[in-house]
Amino acid sequence: MSLNLATVAKEFSLSEADLTRESIRAFLAEQLRLLDADRRVRCAKYGVGTLEEMDALIRRGEVEEDDILEDFQEVDYLCDRIERVRTMLEES
Repeated sequence: MSLNLATVAKEFSLSEADLTRESIRAFLAEQLRLLDADRRVRCAKYGVGTLEEMDALIRRGEVEEDDILEDFQEVDYLCDRIERVRTMLEES
């Protein structure tokens, strides 16, 4: 069975524009959840909750930079993506 936008919109008494907007919001919310889950898992490996706390571990010498670098860079990237997705979600 092939569904199209008009069929689904009609079934739920929505305009196609409203259905599209809600679909985009749902997609962004799911992406935000996945990105944040990945960020939390990487932080938890070091017993911290934020990128700043990871940085503090390095500065205090509690972990070697080489040992944490890959996760640190990934958490930094994830934080940037999370903020971008949040912005898109707010704008939608």
